[in-house]
Amino acid sequence: MLSTAPSGARAAQTDAPLRTAENTPSAPDAGTAPDAGTVVQAPPPQADTGTYAEATEPYDVGADEFSEEIVVVGLQRSMQQAQTVKRNSDQIVDTVVAQDIGKLPDVTVSETAARIPGVQVDRARGEANGQVLVRGLPDLTTTYNGREIFTAETRSVALADFPSGGIAALEVYKSTTAKQVEGGLAGLIDVRSRRPFDFDGFEVSGSVRGAYANQSGRGDPNANLLITDRWKTGAGELGALVNLSYTRLNYLDSARWNTGFINPGTAAATGEPFRSPDVVGLFYGGGQRERPSINGSVQWKPNDALEFYVDGLWQGYRDSVSDRQLEMRLWGDGARYSNVALRPGTTDQAQSMTVENAARPFMFQGATKRETDTLQLAVGGIYEAGPLRVVADVARTNSRFDLSLYSFDQEFASSPTFDVNFDVPRGPGGMEFAVRDFDLSDPANYRYVGFFDRSYVAAGDDWQARADADLKTGVSFVPTIEFGLRATTRDAYQENGQRYCADDDGGNPGAPCGLAAGTPLSEMPVDLHMFRGGFRGAGDVQGTRTWLVPTYDSIRNNVEQLRAIQGFNPGDPERLRIFDASEQTYAGYGQGRYEFKVGSVPVDGVVGVRVVGTHTEVSTTAVGGAVQKGSGSYTDLLPNATTRIRLISGLQLRLTANQTRTRPGFDQMRPVTLGSPPPCLNEPNPPPGCQITGSGGNSDLKPVRSNNYDASLEYYFLQTGMASLALFHRDIKGFITNLDVTRDDPTYGAGRVRVNIPVNGGEGSIQGFEASVGTFFDFLPEGFARGFGLYGNVTYLDDAQAFPTGFNLALGEVGRIPGVSKWSYNLVAMYERDGLSARLAYNRRSRWITSYVQNPDGDGFTGEYVDGVARLDFSASYAPWTSKPLDGLSFTFDASNILGNPYRSFRQFTPEGDTYPRDVRYEESIFALGLRFRI
Repeated sequence: MLSTAPSGARAAQTDAPLRTAENTPSAPDAGTAPDAGTVVQAPPPQADTGTYAEATEPYDVGADEFSEEIVVVGLQRSMQQAQTVKRNSDQIVDTVVAQDIGKLPDVTVSETAARIPGVQVDRARGEANGQVLVRGLPDLTTTYNGREIFTAETRSVALADFPSGGIAALEVYKSTTAKQVEGGLAGLIDVRSRRPFDFDGFEVSGSVRGAYANQSGRGDPNANLLITDRWKTGAGELGALVNLSYTRLNYLDSARWNTGFINPGTAAATGEPFRSPDVVGLFYGGGQRERPSINGSVQWKPNDALEFYVDGLWQGYRDSVSDRQLEMRLWGDGARYSNVALRPGTTDQAQSMTVENAARPFMFQGATKRETDTLQLAVGGIYEAGPLRVVADVARTNSRFDLSLYSFDQEFASSPTFDVNFDVPRGPGGMEFAVRDFDLSDPANYRYVGFFDRSYVAAGDDWQARADADLKTGVSFVPTIEFGLRATTRDAYQENGQRYCADDDGGNPGAPCGLAAGTPLSEMPVDLHMFRGGFRGAGDVQGTRTWLVPTYDSIRNNVEQLRAIQGFNPGDPERLRIFDASEQTYAGYGQGRYEFKVGSVPVDGVVGVRVVGTHTEVSTTAVGGAVQKGSGSYTDLLPNATTRIRLISGLQLRLTANQTRTRPGFDQMRPVTLGSPPPCLNEPNPPPGCQITGSGGNSDLKPVRSNNYDASLEYYFLQTGMASLALFHRDIKGFITNLDVTRDDPTYGAGRVRVNIPVNGGEGSIQGFEASVGTFFDFLPEGFARGFGLYGNVTYLDDAQAFPTGFNLALGEVGRIPGVSKWSYNLVAMYERDGLSARLAYNRRSRWITSYVQNPDGDGFTGEYVDGVARLDFSASYAPWTSKPLDGLSFTFDASNILGNPYRSFRQFTPEGDTYPRDVRYEESIFALGLRFRI
């Protein structure tokens, strides 16, 4: 969401906010088709989890189901593998294997996740880079090869940080068992890497790709390379693998927006009152993003019973962000409104007008760098002999995020007259404005306002160790029991330093905030240019698209001069510690597998429980340097039960019930820090609103908990056919909401402290269904038509969340859960034959609420929401040669966001449903040509 007429400093911070809970929120077969990718089998069980082994038991289709043997490769092979995983799993799980990811027009795993039933993603800046929801819930546990992984001080990692070329499989567990790392409310997403024993021997494979982004008009390289081999030695079998990946994208999002503030005005000619947004503007979210990544693995098997391994992963994230915004302000002393036209059917809602003598239009140009480095190393071993299998694993994770944010603020030297229409009746609608008699390319028409300077660091590290054992009992009713232990210790911290006013860092006492404000832009030590405008595909809507701004490089190269002009001390702003956190968790589990028959119908499943103890300590530095500490401890008992009933050949019913929970973020548990007492508290009778204010966390917070129930009916047919219908229900308790809380002060008395803190509040529920069906037409007679395939899925979510008393939502104290669409769809058409592989994928999600905002008259809250969003992506590859040495070579073409439909959001500002458009955002369409190879 764009900022609502922010100040320059505030606008700059929206580009990379201080991350808190409120805004925070990775064996070749000779018969394989040459373009099928580097792995042609589902990845084998990883040593550190055991869950994948449960999901990948060999499936014998049986002579009674098929009358001929059909060799499936490429897309068909990947579809069959994903269905086999789903069929044999203990949990409700959907999987995409490596060949499938390689065939999609996706650079990152987050884009691929959006095609899985029940998964919804937010998209911006050229990728699916925002919140990932599974069945309407954002609270996920993210694991890499079964181990927890995270970014900096957060509890999860962005799936966009995993390049698709570096993984073997993506597994979305919508229900979990006791054996897995305790999942979040929404479940668990596990990203699987490749290992050397997945291959028969030596292999070199990879791809190179050139991508063109339509909005930014820039081209970028992308590449990945895998090298692996295995050897038989006198000390046993040894294997080694390294996988390198690099992605880069120059992106640009272009948005026309109305502010969310709806204010009154008066028409100059008639004196009639009206309401309208009080600021309109343009926003460009641009930059260059790079993601280098390396993962590697060494496996050593000295004998048939013993195996050791070392796994490593390094992920880099580099983003040079060049955001810019122009705000046309409708408010100000002397503002005059003429030619006011009302919206049809209303008596006081402005459609369009001419604005004179308003406050000067404001602009900022950002020059931001974001960098993340995440490293995970793990060592472990497997012992398997007779009825016993034991797995032990120790891992170390270290992650750090660095932010350097500069915002150069400027304004017009005068206030021009401009025309504005808040919702044009053309194209996708939305705001449009035009400036009269004002040269936007003339430096004399601009002046300097200020400079925002921020330095921010967040980091986290952990040790995690686990041991798992499976014991075959020899008892037919309970053939296997499983048990294990896990321990983790986690540390995290945040540091932040920022300044905007001349004396924010104490270097210029008594100076005015805007020390150099009003300086002509031409006198500032920056290079000015008219940047390339966006809005490709917008037609003639919004003719004014570009203005004069400093270049990104000149801001960063001359930052010390800008700091001196602003009155700052030299160097980066001093960072203060926001919080330090330390957390220890200890978990143990036990579960048993059961099997029996009811008549001739096989029934099997798992019953287990996981016990997790958590102790968290968080400290923060208060005003004056005093250190305050808070701590919390709790124990979770997380039972699970699953049943699979194999009704007839190919048809099975799966029932699951389990409990999940999500821990509060570290920032949500930090102690409260208070500001200085206001002078009014020293008066004889201070007014009730005279209070010491503060903010922070709440060490008494408990996890958000959910009871989960699932039923899935699945039918498997032919070699690649599957149809399923899943019903699910979630009862959620303890949603965390920030509220103002009044407290007593020992000096000033009762009710003299008001703090904004997170509290465990309302309850909620989500229920719905998922339906999917897909197959290749391999049942047809031999011929070209046999290469076609179809896959589709639909998800419906019915959600409700209780809010704390006082929200006064339009429908009472229960409302929609933000970020959740009621409907989402995927439809995929495929073709694979004679070296040609193609896929056309359509994705759509329906309207969703983004936030609840107080109504202009103060009477309750209504929502801002996003209209339905649809995308169409295409991917194709062609392998022209079938004999060596060129049989491993294929050419690729990808196109994403072909439709180019803009993102549209709306501000509902009355309980009756009156709305104004909020944002109309044009996102990247990306076209790429590439080459895949395998040696």
